[in-house]
This record gives sequence, structure tokens and C-alpha cells, in this order.
Amino acid sequence: MPKSRRALTKALLQLSGVGFFVLRQSAESVWVSCLLQRIEQRDRQSTMARTKRAARPADSESATEEEDDAPTTRSSKRKPTKRARAAKPSKKKPQWEWQQYSGGWQPFAADDSKLLEEHRGESKFETTGLSFNRNGTKYLFVLSGSKMTQLNTSTRKVRNLRRVLIDAGDDDTASDDDDDGSDDDGIGYAKLVKKSSVSWGKGGGAAASAAGKRGKKAAAAPAIKPLGKLPAPLSVADIKKQAALGAQSRRSQKADYGPAIKADPHGTYCFDRMLENEARLSGEFACVYHSYSFAALLYEVQAAVAAVLFRFKSNFASLPRLLKTPYNDIPDAPELLKIFPKFPDRDHNSKFRAVAISVTTSLLGPDMEAPPKQVFLMGYSCSDLSFRKVLEDLLESCHVPKAKVSSLATQIVKLSEKHGLDVSQFKGKRCASGRPGHLLQIFLKRELVDRFAYASLPYGVVEKKRQPLSATLGSAGPIHGQARVVTHPSIFLQARHCRMFVYSADPTFHGNREKFQKELTQLLKPILGAPETRVKAATGIHGGALPSWFKADDQSNHSAAKVTNHYK
Repeated sequence: MPKSRRALTKALLQLSGVGFFVLRQSAESVWVSCLLQRIEQRDRQSTMARTKRAARPADSESATEEEDDAPTTRSSKRKPTKRARAAKPSKKKPQWEWQQYSGGWQPFAADDSKLLEEHRGESKFETTGLSFNRNGTKYLFVLSGSKMTQLNTSTRKVRNLRRVLIDAGDDDTASDDDDDGSDDDGIGYAKLVKKSSVSWGKGGGAAASAAGKRGKKAAAAPAIKPLGKLPAPLSVADIKKQAALGAQSRRSQKADYGPAIKADPHGTYCFDRMLENEARLSGEFACVYHSYSFAALLYEVQAAVAAVLFRFKSNFASLPRLLKTPYNDIPDAPELLKIFPKFPDRDHNSKFRAVAISVTTSLLGPDMEAPPKQVFLMGYSCSDLSFRKVLEDLLESCHVPKAKVSSLATQIVKLSEKHGLDVSQFKGKRCASGRPGHLLQIFLKRELVDRFAYASLPYGVVEKKRQPLSATLGSAGPIHGQARVVTHPSIFLQARHCRMFVYSADPTFHGNREKFQKELTQLLKPILGAPETRVKAATGIHGGALPSWFKADDQSNHSAAKVTNHYK
């Protein structure tokens, strides 16, 4: 038997628990067959054991609801030491879990699991005292019988529950870094920033991150690939046709704001303004809406940095993405759709979230995931993720000197509290109204829609009957449904390609936002004040190569960046 084969044989035998011995060449095939049978037998035994453990829960049906109402988990996962692994088996403790849309299970936070255990066996149990319940919603639990469930009495959504036993020493809750697919775009993006933003800011992406873990110096990242030639603008006749059709959300659709918005003066005001924007820009631009909540400060900081470096008009809107490195591989929607089938977690995949956001195509129409009429006032978010470290990572990725990151983050949180922005996820205060929701109204040039967006079903699956999306958004309506947008900064930072307006459910912050952005850029100026610092920051944000149009002076002082926002 050759030496290489003998070494492989020895390794396989040791893995399978068989003692090593030397075989004659003639007996080799017989032995290999026996070895494979032995390994397969052990695999079957292992699979049977896992199946038996998984069969302990009472129910395994897939949840039918969306994950926007998902309970959250707290993380303190630690790897056991060798001594701990060698210790005697620990006692078992109960853990309550909820079922995801995919059929997987996630544990409740420890306090919530304890509460459910106290009411175990009750046919009906109502409570508002859950850690993820920020809106005072009443939840009805059925904790007896073969099928245990949780009902949101407001949305009427039901999810399946189960009770399992785990080692008392284990904390089996999900880590903040685990992307279980239950988060909205903002939460998912925050987790991604926490994990990857510093390497993105260095222009190294995944390769730099991997090299850093190995203690090696990462190779210089290639410059961000240019977008190439963009589609030709619409003709004057087409622009006039679209303008005549009017506001996108009103095409063959009545102006019904829904009971919650109708009953709220501020909500009604915001919806009126957004429809006015649609009517005013409907000729050249298609419109989509992005809902978010607790990631708002991340978006606001990115907007302020872009104002200082790139002349972004941050008084009009926040900025959902800034760092360009992830777009090197996925610059637009066609490229995203090419690799989408390889994502088992669909639009919750980290590569997807690094470059794209979920949107709805109508302010008034129905939507299976996040209809603005239902989510605007109370927000679209649910997580126990602490964003404070995420904020610091984002600042570092934008080349704020490390020594100043922590103090700057503290100043930013205090400034947010002053102007009424909910920063409870950043170790700050909640907004006074209890309404952390925001709507980013995005206008994309009609000729760019199919290059950077596509019609989708939930979880980012392409909806072919509404493709191409440009035709759907340019139709006489009614227009509704989801879409996904690749938010390439080269497009989103330039008003000639994209216009954005942000509307906040909290009246105080909505009224103060322009002043907040002005003071936030003032906070950043001393840190990004020197031309050499701005060049370094812009180089990192652009993935290692400055764009030809970049200027090293403070762009927030430029007259073009001081246009008054009359549409807030």
C-alpha cells in the first residue's frame, strides 16, 4: 500500500475507532469496504440519536407568521473549558423556544423562559410582560396539550412553542452575532456592522478579516469596481407620461391611510408630505419605502460622515449603507440575483444584507411583510442587540481615531437624547412618545430601477410576474408588493440618481432632525477635520481607492450641501 494511502488509512481508522493495522495490497478493497460500513453505521447511530432528541418537543409544524414579531434572545454563550468538559454531567433545566418561519427553533430570553415555565400546563395565559414587547401588546399563550402556541392579540399572528431540557450549565440562547433570520433590515445590518465593518473600512473585506484572525497581514484590497455605463435617461415623452399618471401610491388606489394613521395628526401629516413628494417627482423617479427603527442612529451617523466627506445632503435623509467594499462583488441587482440561489438563508444572508435593503413599493397598498400604514408609528424592529459596540465599530470603520471612538460615541448618544431620537439600544434613553419607527422614502431614477432593484416575495425571492420592476412601477396601478434594492453608495450619494426623504414617527425628533444632523456633523468635524484624515477616511470607505471627484476640503460647508429641506 502506498505511504500516502497508508497515512490516510491510519487517519480514517483512528477517526472511526478502529485500531491501525497494515493490509496487504490484495486485501485493500475488502478492508475499505469494511471501513466504510463501519463509518456509515456510526453515522446512522449518531443520526438516530439526534432524531430521538429532536422528537422530544410536542410540535414540529412550521410557523405561518412573518418573523417581525419574533421574541428575542440574550447572549452569554461561552465555550466550556477542558476542565468543564471533563466534569460530571450537569443537571437539566427547562428552556422554552419559538419556531421560525423556516422550521428552526430559537430560545426565549432567560426571563421570558422562566415566566413561561411558571405558567406551564395552563390552557390559557395572557401577559404583556415579555422582554421583547415594547408596545404593550398582549400575548395569549396556550402552554398545555400537544400543541403549545403564542398569539399576538393585535396582529393575530400565531407561532408554535416547545419546551426542551438542556444542561443547567449551558446558555443556549442565540449570540448577537448569530443571524437567525428573524430580524428586520436594520437589526440585521447592525449585526453585520458589528461583525465586518472595521475590515470593510480597511478595504479588506472578508479576506482582510480572515487574515486578521490568522495573525497575518492582509493583502491590499483591489479598488472598487466601477459601475460602468448606466442606462440612458427616459425620453421627454416618457417623463410626461409618468407625470400625468401621478403619485405612484395613488395610481388606481384610494387615499386610505388606515385607522392608526388617520387617528394620529403627526402620522397623517407625514403621509400627506410623502404623497406630495411622489406627485412632484413621479415623472423621472420611481418610489419605494424602507421601514426601520433602532438602527436609525447608525443610518444617521453614516449620513453625517457622508455629508462631511462627500457633500451628501444629510438634512434630507439618513443613509442606509456607506462602506463600499461589499459592493465589489455585488454592485447591482442582476449580480445579486445571479448568486441569490446560493443563499440558503435568502435575504438574511450576510452578503445580501451588506449591499441590499427590503422595501415596499407603495405607501398605501397591501404588503405581506411591512406595510407602512401598520408599521410606521410603532416601528419595524425587534431585538435585544446592544448597538453601542456596533456604533463604535462603525465609527472606527470610518477612520475615526481609535482613541476618540468611545468618547465620540458617548457624545453622539447624548446628542440623540437631546433631540428625541430613540437610542435605548445604544445604552441611552427611549424617545418620549414610545414611537421609534422611521420611513425612508427613496426615489430612484426610472431608468436605474432594473439595474439596482427587483420585485420580490418575502425573504427576497424574486417575484417573476412583477418583473421587470420598472414596468410595474411605471404602470397605471394599482401598485403594491415588496422589492429589494441594492443601495450602491455611488448611486445613493448622488441626487441626480437618487433622492431620499426621511419621516420619523416621533414628532419631536421629526421636528428636530435637521438641527440634530447639523450638530452631529459639527461633532465629526474636529475628528475628520484635517484634510489628511478626510482623505484616509474616504479611501477606506471607498475600499482603497479615492473616486476621481473627491475633494479633501470639508464638503458640509459647500453651498450645494446647504439646500433647505422644504419637504420634511
